[in-house]
Amino acid sequence: MTGRPNQPEQWDLFGERGTGRSNIVPESVEVDPKALDDQELIEQLPKATLLNVHALCTQIGERGLGDGAVPGLVALWSRFKGFGIISPLPEQRLALQTLGEIGTPDAQNEIRKILAAPGMPDSLLPVALQAAVTAKLSLPLRCITPWLEHKVPLVRALAFSLIQTAIPPLYLLETGLSDPDPSVRRAALVTAGNLGHPVAKAGLLGEFRNNPSSQVIRALLAIADEEIVIKMGRFAMEKQNFQKIIVEELVALENPKASKIALRIKKQMDLR
Repeated sequence: MTGRPNQPEQWDLFGERGTGRSNIVPESVEVDPKALDDQELIEQLPKATLLNVHALCTQIGERGLGDGAVPGLVALWSRFKGFGIISPLPEQRLALQTLGEIGTPDAQNEIRKILAAPGMPDSLLPVALQAAVTAKLSLPLRCITPWLEHKVPLVRALAFSLIQTAIPPLYLLETGLSDPDPSVRRAALVTAGNLGHPVAKAGLLGEFRNNPSSQVIRALLAIADEEIVIKMGRFAMEKQNFQKIIVEELVALENPKASKIALRIKKQMDLR
């Protein structure tokens, strides 16, 4: 029994730790964005202030304004070019996060330009890379490789997630599997599993025992053998967490044993 390589999946190093869009939520705003129509909302983006930037970007996401909001977000980002050298400003962080969440080709292209621009300070690189991962941006291997050796572990971890779409050689992934930082090892393991490398099995099973997540489960089932299928089935029968994901991935394997286990889990789910 062999698994099936997964399609690139968003690996949000912030999201699974319970951190939201931004930890800066103003107590009041200059203009209530909810009272604005879509065009007025978009026009407010380039001149957003600390008081209303969070509310504006939240409304952009909630309304699903997509490409229409991209130029305003880019203008907001450009307005603060040269700032955030010590730490990202809320306006910079939210502009990038929202571009990542939009994730359309236009948004991806703007994130690509931001990453390629000279002089990107290290403080802003993790936010920009997370936006790229969220948007499922494809970058050439040559662009990502230098970040795999960055001094900041978060940058390395995001790079190992982003490299999945570049289909890297196994030896590059193996540098992440032996990284001293656990978040980097975890990202490299997930990417290696998603790309169908059985070398990730032991590490992914360890991650699954200690800190199960949807990313780890999908990566394991991308390299599924009988042992992995049985472990996934037992976990799903004993705990409700991730049951739906496990059923979907087991069915997708198109393997008789996996399908039988998936049916058993689904019956338990239907009884609740």
